[in-house]
Amino acid sequence: MLNRDRLNDAEAHLRELDQRHNLHPWTHFDSLEKEGAMVVASGKGCYLTDANGKTYLDAVGGMWCTNIGLGREEMADAIASQIRELAYSSTFVDMTNGPAALLGEKIASLTPGDLNHMQFTTGGSTAVDTAYRLIGFYNYCMGRPQKNHVIARDQAYHGSTFVTMSIGNKASDKVEEFQYLRDGIHHVSAPHFYRAGGQLTEDQFTDQLINEFETKITEIGADKVGAFFAEPIQASGGVLVPPNGYLKRMWEVCQKYDILFVADEVVTAFGRLGHFFSIEAEF
Repeated sequence: MLNRDRLNDAEAHLRELDQRHNLHPWTHFDSLEKEGAMVVASGKGCYLTDANGKTYLDAVGGMWCTNIGLGREEMADAIASQIRELAYSSTFVDMTNGPAALLGEKIASLTPGDLNHMQFTTGGSTAVDTAYRLIGFYNYCMGRPQKNHVIARDQAYHGSTFVTMSIGNKASDKVEEFQYLRDGIHHVSAPHFYRAGGQLTEDQFTDQLINEFETKITEIGADKVGAFFAEPIQASGGVLVPPNGYLKRMWEVCQKYDILFVADEVVTAFGRLGHFFSIEAEF
């Protein structure tokens, strides 16, 4: 029989330790101090169970990343087997390993067009940060070092590193005290038809967004704009699904001005929306 008193004592102890030592991102600290953190004890499928045995639907999927569910035995077995054989091996300098080579081949077979090379990172933030650095590197090598400005959108979230927080533009994240980067990073409106469409049709709203994008490029100078960053669906910005044809038209503008289009598919890729990469449906 479950000893509820002992469990409650353990939960209280964990809450105390958490409050004493852990810094929680994106948290209302007054509430956290009064109520303490919810202690998650286990997970199975799409459900989480707290230390008191109460079950919750994990509707966000962790941080948009547990799309095959929690508690998968085959995943645990695969991880255990790999750790026993080779727990860690970097691909820095001139080394590789079996899983990295095989995964690279697999992903290349699934990516659209001629996207056949990849760099593995530890998460979405470092992936976008890497893309940002590669854009500057690429244009420098092409003899146009000034083409290092980027354009993203309002309500965008591209990660939690200093650079990616600067590229993102959620009002609730842009706390003045952090002094995020401003030079070289620009923003245009989010494709939020429900909130911003007004009396326009979707096509008219899309025309307005395209015109705004071209105007922004002209203001900065097309010779200075290196890339446009976009989540196919702006997830933490409100799960904003753009109007039909919007992304393709934004890409066409990028083609016109020789601007790279960066699709941030941290949330939308790997089969979540019916295609391995959601951008396939748009292009």
